[in-house]
Amino acid sequence: MSRYMIVVWRTTLVRLPWRLAACALIWSGVMVFSTAWAGTLQGTATYRERIALPADAVFEAELQEISRADAPAVVLGRSTLAPSGQPPFRFAIVYDDAAVQSGHRYTVRATIRHQRRLLFTTDRIHPVLDGRNAPLHIQMVSVRGGRQPGSMTDDLGVLPASYEGELPGAGNPVVWHVDLLPEGRYQLRTIHVGRPEPNRYDDIGRWTRDKSGRIVLRGGREALVFLMPLKDGAALRKLDLLGRPIESGHNDRLLRLPEPRLIEPRLMLTGMFTYMADAAAITLCVDGRRLPVAMEGDYKALEAAYQKSTPQPGQPVLASLEGLITQRPSMEEGRPAQTTLVIERFVAVWPRESCGNPLADSPLRGTYWKLVRLGEYPATAATKQREAHLIFAADALRVTGSGGCNRIIGSIELDGDRLRFGRMASTRMSCPDGMDQEKRLIETLKHVACYRIRGSHLELLDAAGTVIARFEAVALQEK
Repeated sequence: MSRYMIVVWRTTLVRLPWRLAACALIWSGVMVFSTAWAGTLQGTATYRERIALPADAVFEAELQEISRADAPAVVLGRSTLAPSGQPPFRFAIVYDDAAVQSGHRYTVRATIRHQRRLLFTTDRIHPVLDGRNAPLHIQMVSVRGGRQPGSMTDDLGVLPASYEGELPGAGNPVVWHVDLLPEGRYQLRTIHVGRPEPNRYDDIGRWTRDKSGRIVLRGGREALVFLMPLKDGAALRKLDLLGRPIESGHNDRLLRLPEPRLIEPRLMLTGMFTYMADAAAITLCVDGRRLPVAMEGDYKALEAAYQKSTPQPGQPVLASLEGLITQRPSMEEGRPAQTTLVIERFVAVWPRESCGNPLADSPLRGTYWKLVRLGEYPATAATKQREAHLIFAADALRVTGSGGCNRIIGSIELDGDRLRFGRMASTRMSCPDGMDQEKRLIETLKHVACYRIRGSHLELLDAAGTVIARFEAVALQEK
């Protein structure tokens, strides 16, 4: 295995004024200058094998803060050599000196990529800015056989990593398979042994670490999944729905496989779809991945709906579909296979909607909720008229808003996730457009039985559990 050696002199700290601001204080007649200082980490990199890098390889070194185990690394500065040239590489990472805090943890991560394919990366934490005077020697490991770690944690090792285990279920055992991917993404498959098909369920999303060190999976499932790393990432302990150890004599461990064995998830998805210049791509709402879309399966139905819904080429539109995330050959000669979305069944496009923020926790009360869907139909907004929206008062059981033409106000009953609207009053204006949608909204509110919030989206459900209206958080209201 080839190695890179990077030497960073942590004592080479060059302080330079990089932002100089002046503010005139009229009342005192004094000019005050505010100066922020920049620090610089300088270093060189080389490797031991006598091989030449491709002419368009890119070298990058990042200064990262890794103080919080439950959050992604924070990049304080980076140095990029594009093209990298041949060794030795000389680099300097400039960072805001004010951002460095005593007692926090910092590291330098370095990579070399060729056409976005990772060739070399650091494989462990290398502390910097900790007061030591000796030079830091960073070893980079070669990425072979298409394996692209892209991430390193204290107690999980190099990612991606795959874990498997058979755990007890409701009457039948359940085989769990979890892929932990770089950049805080995951893939999950559960197979219910002994049940008739369909007995396999896939999920994708984001994983984070909480203060107790637990891994929290947040994706398309209603409930969070909690896992506790064991033995330096050699296993994951499955916890209960509240994140507590399961008191049972049954197995609760998922063991790490010797090599990553990534699943190809098949599931319902939503994402921001774009098409331009014969290229199609989608950014998935649940984990933020941007994937090329294969022009096969039910793709033509999606493209036709997209072109009908948007007047401008390349404008992203929210799409719902059933899809398969798999590997497909690259369209560019000489490039490796790439992760691609295959559309197996197109559902709909929703022109006024977006992914919002899946990780947000928007409260029901005190949030401006914009109407984006009524039943199975996207909401519309008439030109020079208000958009339909609701605002639930933070200090009273009251709701106000607009149907798109008239202002509306009424009372609500709220008990946990149960929600009922009282009699709604409205002004009596007549508008050239949107009156039918306004009437349908007011009628729909009569049938609301409960609600749920997913990220920055509010869904109103009837007594049968059917989503009859969907809203998107736009802005918090001032108290």
